[in-house]
Amino acid sequence: MVSQQFVVEGTTVNFSTRPDLFSPKGLDKGTQLLLESVSDERYTRALDWGCGWGAMGLWLAARNPQAHVTMLDSDMSAIKATRANIEANNLTNIELISSAGFEDLSTDTRYDLIVSHPPTHRGREVVESMIKESYIRLTATGSLVIVVEARLKPWVKRALEAEFGACTTLKQSHKHVVLRATAS
Repeated sequence: MVSQQFVVEGTTVNFSTRPDLFSPKGLDKGTQLLLESVSDERYTRALDWGCGWGAMGLWLAARNPQAHVTMLDSDMSAIKATRANIEANNLTNIELISSAGFEDLSTDTRYDLIVSHPPTHRGREVVESMIKESYIRLTATGSLVIVVEARLKPWVKRALEAEFGACTTLKQSHKHVVLRATAS
């Protein structure tokens, strides 16, 4: 693992990644677009669902040291990389959980912000399940913000609208789109 660094909106994150994880060479363009989109968010509890090597959760924790950030992933290689990255950034406001989804989280914990670059390659069911479960895990005014490939926008937008009633496009590039759905 080679130690690297990325900076988005003035917040710096040190990291190492692994060749078997998503975006093994560094911060991908979609995740960067999502982080730029949430740079002004206010949150006391945030969740990075499917954290991979930890880019989003690390950035959220570094950006707002008073917040509590939960990061989860089902891949043990991702968990190991994220754990090392938490230590490399000296972050103490993160809880890292090995889980395929929400089932290993406390059922009474609610989040102001849930972020994800969901594994769309695993199928619609995985993404739609994450969207449905996110809705019940948000605070009354909490938001789910996800980034997906732009070509997937129609079905992801429909899934968000089916659960939340509405969603908005925060940013879009030629390849990615960042969508937000709010609980209220």
